[in-house]
Amino acid sequence: MSSSVELIRYITLYVGLPVFSIGTVGNMLNIRYLWRTRNNPCAFIFLVGSIVNCIVLFYGLLTRILSVGFNLDWSTTNVGWCKTRIAFTQASFLISLTCVCLASFDRFFSSCRQEKYRRLSRLSLARISVLLTTVLWLGHSVPYLVYAELISNSSTDSVACSLLPNKSYATYRTYVALPLYLGVFPAMILIVTGILTYRNTNHLRQGQQRQLIQKQLTTVMLLQTPCILLSTSPYVVFTVYSTLTTAVVKSTDVKSMENILSNVFTLIFYFAFSCQFFIFYISSKSFREETKNFILHKRTNRVRPIS
Repeated sequence: MSSSVELIRYITLYVGLPVFSIGTVGNMLNIRYLWRTRNNPCAFIFLVGSIVNCIVLFYGLLTRILSVGFNLDWSTTNVGWCKTRIAFTQASFLISLTCVCLASFDRFFSSCRQEKYRRLSRLSLARISVLLTTVLWLGHSVPYLVYAELISNSSTDSVACSLLPNKSYATYRTYVALPLYLGVFPAMILIVTGILTYRNTNHLRQGQQRQLIQKQLTTVMLLQTPCILLSTSPYVVFTVYSTLTTAVVKSTDVKSMENILSNVFTLIFYFAFSCQFFIFYISSKSFREETKNFILHKRTNRVRPIS
């Protein structure tokens, strides 16, 4: 048991820290790049998504690294932090994934030939959509504020931040929230809108413009959708499995293996919120040039003498 605990600790440190560092820096660069084009509806949605991704990495991943890797878990001593951490982490997961879906809708509308659909790709609608999304998922996370409590375990003489037993809410989380909101719905939306957007670009009259847009949209679709699916699916499936088999009697070896897999899948889940920078970097030539100019500018400032 102690060996599995140490293995989980090492995995969290040597996988979690690079994901957190790279993801945070990448999202900061996204924010800097997208801020100047925030009047574009799609760029505005991606800007909000990058900000929320930072919240995900700080609230979710960093606290997990401190808890598992350094035994610094304030959620086991402060009930307020216990409640808010769970609630805001879950809300930020859903807000970030919804922003990606909203951006895919905007790409689809902007590529339509019918003017009535193209009018749906506007900044005012994007702002309203993001606002409603934020209010919706924050309200959806209110039960976490109610049911999250510090629960003591007499057998291990420890305290954990967990949800109070509630059969109705547990059923909703297991069969609706986890598999649908984090898994099925984002995957279906990204795949369908990606295919429709690519089909719409075939009707563009200018061949060179069509080729360029097709190439960028195809790259985004091929990189963004698998990244989200491969990152979120193992976590969703394993979490549902763990919830359904809670009452099953398991051996010590099985429990240790499940704890290791749970930690690995949780860390992989955070890839979805840290890989957006690389998707932009690979997909957009202007983004690559902007990033290179930013890095070279910083380096120049470092070696430039002060007059």
